[in-house]
This record gives sequence, structure tokens and C-alpha cells, in this order.
Amino acid sequence: MNGQNTTWWVLGGLAGIGTLAVWRSGRRAGVKARRGAREITRMTGNAVRTLVTAALIVAIQYAALLWVKNTTVTAIVLIVPGLLAGSAVARLLAVTEIVDFGGRHHR
Repeated sequence: MNGQNTTWWVLGGLAGIGTLAVWRSGRRAGVKARRGAREITRMTGNAVRTLVTAALIVAIQYAALLWVKNTTVTAIVLIVPGLLAGSAVARLLAVTEIVDFGGRHHR
């Protein structure tokens, strides 16, 4: 091999390494974007379920308070959802595990 062929082999190898690097970084960016979209979809689904459940609870409370004139029923209709909501909030605030999403750690 003469010097010119060696130069072409070195340039071809560097081009191959560059191509692989670009391909890998593009793949990582695509995976990261997909994970972000999945997380947003989950959050939207949770928000919709929360709003539907809240609307259902409010409708039941409104109907019970409007149509039933019994103080026991009124107390139950107001207290039970409050207890359930308090339990859910307490579970949300109790940190039981730390989740690492693979982000960069800054020191």
C-alpha cells in the first residue's frame, strides 16, 4: 500500500466511526423523545381519570344533598369521599422509593 491508499483507508474508517456515532446519538434521542411522550400520555390519562372521578363524586354528593333530607346520609356523603381523598393524598406524599429516570447527575 502506498501513502495515498493509506490516507483513503484512514478517512474511510473515520467516516464510518462518525456515521456510527451519529446513528447512535440519533437513536438515543429518539428513545428519549419516545419516553417523554409516553410520560406525557400517562400524565394526561391520570389527569382525565382524576377529573372524571371528581365529577362523579361531586354529582353523587349534589344529588344526595338535593334529594335526600336525612342528616345521616348527608354526613356519609360528605365524609366518605373526604376520607378516601385524604388516604390517597397521604399515599402520594409518602415517599417509599426514589425513581431514577436516567438523567444526568449534577454535583
